[in-house]
Amino acid sequence: MSPLQPSASSPRDPAAGHKLGFPSETLAKAFCSKLSELYEVAERKIEELCHRARWLDEPITDLVLREGILSGAELRDALSAISGIPTISLAEIRVATEAVERVPATTVSRCRIMPLQLRKEHILLACDRIVSHAETEQLHVLLGCPIEWTLCTPNELSESIKHFYGVGLQSFLDIDTQKRKGDDQDGGAEASPGLSGFVEQLIDDAIQANATDIHVEPVENGLRVRFRIDGILYPITLPAGIDQYRRAIVSSIKVMAQLNIAERRLPQDGRFTRVTDGNSYDIRVSVLPARHGETISLRILNRQSTFLDLEELGLDQQQRAEIEDLIGLTHGIVLFTGPTGSGKTTSLYATLARLNTDERKIVTLEDPVEYDLAGVTQMQVQPEIGFTFPSGLRSILRHDPDVILIGEIRDSETAGIAVGSSLTGHLVLSTLHTQSAAGAVVRLMDMGIEPYLVAASVQGMIAQRLLRRICPTCRETYFESQPVEAEALALFPDLETPVLFHRGRGCPNCRYIGYSGRQAVFEVFPMNEELRRLVIDRAPTSALVQHALSLGFTALRHNAWRCAIDGATTVGEVLRMTRRASAGT
Repeated sequence: MSPLQPSASSPRDPAAGHKLGFPSETLAKAFCSKLSELYEVAERKIEELCHRARWLDEPITDLVLREGILSGAELRDALSAISGIPTISLAEIRVATEAVERVPATTVSRCRIMPLQLRKEHILLACDRIVSHAETEQLHVLLGCPIEWTLCTPNELSESIKHFYGVGLQSFLDIDTQKRKGDDQDGGAEASPGLSGFVEQLIDDAIQANATDIHVEPVENGLRVRFRIDGILYPITLPAGIDQYRRAIVSSIKVMAQLNIAERRLPQDGRFTRVTDGNSYDIRVSVLPARHGETISLRILNRQSTFLDLEELGLDQQQRAEIEDLIGLTHGIVLFTGPTGSGKTTSLYATLARLNTDERKIVTLEDPVEYDLAGVTQMQVQPEIGFTFPSGLRSILRHDPDVILIGEIRDSETAGIAVGSSLTGHLVLSTLHTQSAAGAVVRLMDMGIEPYLVAASVQGMIAQRLLRRICPTCRETYFESQPVEAEALALFPDLETPVLFHRGRGCPNCRYIGYSGRQAVFEVFPMNEELRRLVIDRAPTSALVQHALSLGFTALRHNAWRCAIDGATTVGEVLRMTRRASAGT
C-alpha cells in the first residue's frame, strides 16, 4: 500500500496508523481534522504532510510550522483544542525563580519544557507539544511533585529557555557529557569540535536577535558574553558551568577566523563567513590580550543588507518635502549629522538612491563601502597605500560627477575640498559628528573653513537619532513623574492630564528587553538668507536655532517626544538620546 493511500480501517483519515509525533493515533487524527476544519487546509495537502512526516520521522507540527501553514499561536491553539490543555502567553506571566531552580537544565533541554511557577503541591510547566502520560509520570518522579501542563508557542519556549538557562544549552550539555566520559581530560584548554558547535549557536542566536556585535570577555574566574542589540549592550545568560571552557571558546573563535591560537600576547584581527537561514554573514573578529585572558569582539555584517527608501525612514511630510528640496539642488553641501550608530549612513544611501538616475553621474568615497548601489561608482579609501579622502576627492573631480558622496568629513583638508567642489557645481552629500543640525556649520568653521564659504556652500543639515521601539507584545501604560510630564505638556499643551506613557515589561518576543527594533527621529535644518548672514557673523548655535524656530523648525527633542507620546518609544529613550531644545539640539 502506498504511504499516501488511506488504510482500510479509516478510508478518509491520512493520519491512520501513525502517531505523527503525537502521544496517540487518536490525537494525530484529531489534529489532521483540525487542520481541515479550522484552518481550511486541503485534504490532499494534509495527506502530503502525513506522508512526509512518516518518511522523515519528524512531527507533523514541525512541518506545518516550517512551511508557514500555521503560525506558532495557531499551532498552540490547535493543540489545546484537541487535548484540552490550557494555553498561556509567556509574555503575560512572571516566571518564578524557585520554579526554574527546581528543574535541572538537562531535563529542560531533553524534554524541551519551561518551568513557570510552583502552585502549592504542583509545578506549572510550559511546552509546545502534547506530552505523553508516561513522560509526565517520569517528570513527576524526577521533580517530586505533580505536573500541571500549559501550552505556549515554540518561539516563546525557545526564548525563555535561552533567557533562564543559557544560550547554546544543548551544545554545552553535549560537551559536558563528553568530558564526564573522559573524552576531554584537560578541561577544554584548546579548541574542540564540541565547543565550535557552541560558538556557532552563540553566533546564530546573535544573528536571530539582530545583534550587530558579540563581546566575549573573560573575567576573573568567569566568562561574560554580551550582544549589542539596537545600540545597547545586553549580558547574555550562559549555561551554568561554561566558565571552565572560556579558554577553549576563545581558541575556537580564533580557529574559525584563521588566527594563531598560540599567540596570546598581541592583538589579532581576522574574519570568517557564517551562513544562517540561507543568508551569508561576514563575521569580523578582533582579539585583544587583557588581564584575565583574551577578549574577543565579533562584528556581524549581513551581505544581503538592504537600505531603506526615503519614504521608509520615518520622516514626517514636512521633513520629507524639505529633504526633497535640498537634494533637488544642482550644487551645494547637504550634511547628515549625529553620533556614531545614529543611522546617518542609512539615511545617506536612501537619499542617494533617490538621486540615482541615468541623467546623473554619482561617485562615492567611503570607509568602508557599506551598501552596494547599482549604477553608482563606489570607492573605498585605503590610507595604507596613500588613497585618502583628500586624494580620492581630487581624483573624483576629474570624472565629471554630478553628485559626490563623502562617507565622512573628518579633517580640514577634506572639508576644504568638499566646499570647493560644491561651489563649482557639484551636489555633495556627507556626514559630520555633531550633536545637532545647526552645530554642523560651527564644526566646519572650527575646521578652518571661512564663514562666508560655509554660508555659500551649505544648503541644509539633517540631524538624526535612533530611538528603540517598545515591544508591541509586552507594551503597558504608566504615569510618569511630575517634572517629566511637565516637559511633555510644555511641548504639547493640548495633552490631557495625567499623561499616559508606555514601556515594555520584557517578554520572550523581545528577549526580555522591553524593546524591539528602532525608529529614526530627525530635525531638518534648511538654510536661508537670514541664517547665512548669521553664519557669516559667526553667530552661536543657539542664535541659529532660535531663528529657525521662529520659521517653524521643530527640534530633535520635540520630535522624539512626539514618538513617546504616540507610544512608539519610552520617555527613558527620549531623555537618553536627545538634549533639551534650549541647548540647541
